[in-house]
Amino acid sequence: MIVRLQDITVEVRDKALTRVGMVRPEELIFEMQDTFNNVGSWKITLGAEHPLTPHLRTPGSGLVVTGPTYTMLSGPTTKFEYAATPEDPGGSVVFEGVSDDIVLSDMLAFPEPTNPDGATQALAHDVRQGPAESVMHSFVKANIGPTAPVGRRKTGLTMGTDLGRGPNVVKSARFPVLGNLLTELALLGNLGFRVIQRGSNLVFETYEVTDRSDFIRLDVLNGTLSGQRATISAPGVTRAIVAGQGELTKRQLLQVSSPTSVTAEGDWGRRIEQWIDQRNTDDWKELQQSGDEAIADAGFTKVDVQLVPMEDTAMTLGKDWGLGDRVAVVVDNQELLSNVTGIAMKAGSNGFQVGAVLGDATGFNLDIALNKRLSNAEKRVSHLERSDAGTGGTSEIMSIMGVW
Repeated sequence: MIVRLQDITVEVRDKALTRVGMVRPEELIFEMQDTFNNVGSWKITLGAEHPLTPHLRTPGSGLVVTGPTYTMLSGPTTKFEYAATPEDPGGSVVFEGVSDDIVLSDMLAFPEPTNPDGATQALAHDVRQGPAESVMHSFVKANIGPTAPVGRRKTGLTMGTDLGRGPNVVKSARFPVLGNLLTELALLGNLGFRVIQRGSNLVFETYEVTDRSDFIRLDVLNGTLSGQRATISAPGVTRAIVAGQGELTKRQLLQVSSPTSVTAEGDWGRRIEQWIDQRNTDDWKELQQSGDEAIADAGFTKVDVQLVPMEDTAMTLGKDWGLGDRVAVVVDNQELLSNVTGIAMKAGSNGFQVGAVLGDATGFNLDIALNKRLSNAEKRVSHLERSDAGTGGTSEIMSIMGVW
């Protein structure tokens, strides 16, 4: 079965991360879109006289959403809107927010992270090396974590377990968005990351992407899906040309590809080249790593699937498979492998719906997260809204999947 409404707990927290109350399931008018290695979003509607409305109106407030076995999403309120009508003279308030991963989008990785003043940085780059997971934790800890200067330290943020997973890497930072930096490292290490509330603290966590494709096989014909919509597209790059230091013919140049990118190149009949300017380093290992990141991000045939799981399937979304997992999905009688990059949920007077997005990985950027990757989930939610007036059955499923 899929996650059910009775399995979901939505709690309101204050600025100190203290949980001040729970919204009862029968009161929920709620939407949530969670994304892999990126910023999620949420929306909830409460009556103006609801006892939790004043708490959510207070700057710094937020939500904690818990599923049957784990915390699904937590994050701060970003805006709210009051509306009243003759039918609802008391009015209601729509609150919107994002996941706690937003701190990784808000903050930069300084070249001298021990100095909180961005205008007086004495170092050209902050260079760190080691296992990919350890380097990720190191950048977070130094810029917003426990060892960051007080002015840049995120209140209540602690560090999760670092198991030293992934290949050895070298990474230089000079004011990139911290989340973008982490995404590049996560690609190399096949890792996921997020910031989530645990108890009264926020925790930066990393985890290994799990390949569940041997036993999670999603298909309309085998009864695990009630609907799907798939897009298959050409790779974004098949050969990365990385340029290091030097000028003209004396400049360091490196061409990077992979067996997968070369195969995609042959399949589509296109050699797709990308120039990567890395004049900030003369380390050949770091240049190779930059090329590997580009190929890992876009050097393959892209599979983007929107799907709605069946309610009575034995493969439970959120328990047997979830965000970041690699699963198998059958599209047009072909079995394809892809990662779960998004989960959408909607609860309201017309029931509870769950959908998932596979593929379409993008960089860690709030604008991209809200306007590109989440557009799939938002589009699906809008179709869910339009389908409420439908007659159900096949027409409703096709509306959910965006066919009409």
